Amino acid sequence: MKDITPVKIAFQSSLALFALILCACTTVGGKGEGSVVSAPDGVFEGLALDEAGDGGAFLGIPFAAPPVGDLRWKAPGPVVQSGAMYDTTSYAPACIQGDYNISWYAGLISSFGGDPADAPKPQGESEDCLYLNVWTPDTTPETPLPVMVWIHGGAYKGGWSYEPNYIGTELAGQGVIVVSTAYRLGPFGFLSPEADETNAPLNFGLMDQMAALEWVQRNIGAFGGDRDNVTIFGESAGASSIGTLMTLPEAAGLFDAAISQSGGFESLPIPERSDAAAAFATLASYLQQDGATPYSASAQQILDASNATLSDYDFGPVLDDVLITAQPGNLIKAGKINAVNLMIGTNKDEWLMYLDSETMDADLQAWKTDFPRAASFIDELVQTTGPAATLDRLETATQMRCPGQALADAVAAQGKSVYVYQFNRAREGADEAGLGSYHGAEIAYVFDTHDSWLPTDEIDADITTVMSKAWTQFATTGVPTSGASEIWPDYATTGQVLQIDETIETAYPRDNNLCNLLSLAGPEDATP
Repeated sequence: MKDITPVKIAFQSSLALFALILCACTTVGGKGEGSVVSAPDGVFEGLALDEAGDGGAFLGIPFAAPPVGDLRWKAPGPVVQSGAMYDTTSYAPACIQGDYNISWYAGLISSFGGDPADAPKPQGESEDCLYLNVWTPDTTPETPLPVMVWIHGGAYKGGWSYEPNYIGTELAGQGVIVVSTAYRLGPFGFLSPEADETNAPLNFGLMDQMAALEWVQRNIGAFGGDRDNVTIFGESAGASSIGTLMTLPEAAGLFDAAISQSGGFESLPIPERSDAAAAFATLASYLQQDGATPYSASAQQILDASNATLSDYDFGPVLDDVLITAQPGNLIKAGKINAVNLMIGTNKDEWLMYLDSETMDADLQAWKTDFPRAASFIDELVQTTGPAATLDRLETATQMRCPGQALADAVAAQGKSVYVYQFNRAREGADEAGLGSYHGAEIAYVFDTHDSWLPTDEIDADITTVMSKAWTQFATTGVPTSGASEIWPDYATTGQVLQIDETIETAYPRDNNLCNLLSLAGPEDATP
């Protein structure tokens, strides 16, 4: 293996951020007041953005008919009021969900010494939730602007399109249009009363994402965007969604590039139709105890029934033989994908925050039993880094890093550019809190949306400058150049990745050999 000499990049803390500091105003009129866009699907009155020319923020735009009543567990339909005037000056309710994401934020805030009561909450929840948001720096640019469509995470059962770290104001200041979208979650997005029927769809959440991308194709030109230069990007379940969309022929042509942040697990086996049918039967039986049916029950009753009976069900894409006709992992392995230029990466300590200290010894033994070829490697890791770091590395590799690298290899094999990153930055206090470079840590750097409770110093500000510019440059040109990241090698031609930390340097992927051991393939030459 060729030695790679780390290239240290001296950040320039005095470098001005490219993003404009944008301020949303609520009055209606010219610059500094309301912003109005006439698009094929309607006329949208949004918020003007100060110092952003003819830009604006358009919040709560309907992209599909409300999936309520007879449209519950149906494919997203067209908005019936096409051509109407829409007030898009405030966010729409999030898709109905439990407290999964709110609790996640509360725990993270507590770990950094903040008040868990500060955990963000959506502006209401509803079954009527198919809305998206648009931030544009200029609705009438000389040249159409690249478009970035954000798909949020949340284990396919939580999250909303306008969580504090997803606000697109600063990113749009880099000269791109940012769109963030909702999609149905949990039992509303990935189950159905017709799960036992062979020709009935089940993947409504994915279909919602595709409907949002179709809305972009129809309308984004009116907001100043280039429909022929659309990058989808997302984190966790959002990144997994992107990997899945890359395997669907129906999604071909809806996007031109992809950024996967802490995804990869779309390559792991997904539930089959029989699993979804059994899960829904359990849910329906619970509802029947209250004299309700799946269609007569309120959305809250369905959510409560799901929380009570399906806490261990793996919500997400289903092999329904309608939209998804084969395991996505098999399609990726066979190269049957919508190959587009790809940026993909993971954080160093994705799984550390989810470990159970009381079961570590048993968990490590289970790993050695299930993967005997890796047993000596695991023992050595425990001796050198400790049980928690070992389990974190094993889970991160299995869930994200190894399958993500498989997607990168599949895209590279089809001649597309691939850029791989490893995010290693641990904020001040993160290691002491047992977080490290935790799952989701990179998002605030991409969007430049660091929460007030997050310890953010000059190093974090410099990393933000590099990452936000690299992400938008990839969307603009296909190459993620931004000062320090100009050394970012194309994985497809070099096999190298970019490690992002206080020092930015090139390297080979961290767990190549570990991935081989865990897949029971390849040489047994892994070293910690």
